[in-house]
Amino acid sequence: MILFLIPVAMLILLESRVAKPNEFFLDYMTRERTAAINGIFTLLVFFSHASSCLKLTGPLDAPYLSIRRYLDQAIVVSFLFYSGYGMMESIKAKGMSYVKGIPFRRFFRVFLHMSVAVLLYVAVNLTLGREMKLLDILLAFPGYTSIGNSNWYVFAILSLYLMVFVSFLLSRGNLYLGTILTTILSILFVFWQMRMGRDPWTYNTVILFPAGMIFSLVKPLFEKLMAKNDAFTYTAFACLLAVYLFFDARRRAGIKFYSMWGILFMLLIVVLSLKFSVNNHILQWFGSHVFSFYILQRIPFMVLGHLGYQSRPFLFTVASFLFTIPLSVLFDLAVGRLDSLLYSRNRPLPQTGTVR
Repeated sequence: MILFLIPVAMLILLESRVAKPNEFFLDYMTRERTAAINGIFTLLVFFSHASSCLKLTGPLDAPYLSIRRYLDQAIVVSFLFYSGYGMMESIKAKGMSYVKGIPFRRFFRVFLHMSVAVLLYVAVNLTLGREMKLLDILLAFPGYTSIGNSNWYVFAILSLYLMVFVSFLLSRGNLYLGTILTTILSILFVFWQMRMGRDPWTYNTVILFPAGMIFSLVKPLFEKLMAKNDAFTYTAFACLLAVYLFFDARRRAGIKFYSMWGILFMLLIVVLSLKFSVNNHILQWFGSHVFSFYILQRIPFMVLGHLGYQSRPFLFTVASFLFTIPLSVLFDLAVGRLDSLLYSRNRPLPQTGTVR
């Protein structure tokens, strides 16, 4: 599996740029730049999910499994962070008109897309003769349960959209109070998930969404400090890295340490983005199709597994990858038509996990 990380590394380096001394890439939070970063992690999520379906015992598998264990849920922090940032940027620009549109234009759109995906999984399960419980099917629509599909991220993002909506209604559009309320509700959501006995990966990165909102508020100050000169930036990065390593050594000690570890991991990426520009068009494509690529990749896993290809890990992974790409394109075309029927504005709506 480690061989699959080589093309990912090549894509990161291809079309990338390093800023000149005492110069900075101040477009680091634009849609194109954040989509490229998300594209990296979209690929890492795919390989992580694929490897979970396989028995990896080869000599080239051990290094990959070590990397996978270390990164753990860090591979999803950018999706939540950039989503939170993008939503706050939209609230800052459009005010309460945007907030009032969240239930229909954001929550319902994602729910609708998820519903289409769940129906596809129902069809695949029936075709493969896999049994499903009615309650599991119903709860799969908001992403609370799974019938073979990935689910927790959708449930988390739908819940976060509702938290933002409620928080900014209660705060009457006050940016700071609304963000504080969203953060509090996010923390309560995490503890509720823990009390329900949910798996840790369903909640241990949720705090990155309000962290992205907070970053949107402090971004001018951040740039004033971090884009001062190279000496300050590198010193600040070294300090940030030291704090990150402190929490990295303790992230298994509890949700508070894990949450801080995830936030610091993302902040390191943000600071690096000031000096190192990843702007590969292939990565941007994957980062702009996060939802479809994430939610549909388990269909090839299921079909190929049913056909017995799990005994051939390389072929299983490559074939799944190649099948997921056209599935994602067709899915986005289909739900794009649905969106055009439901939404009056004749412009493409953003993908879940991307900015704005």
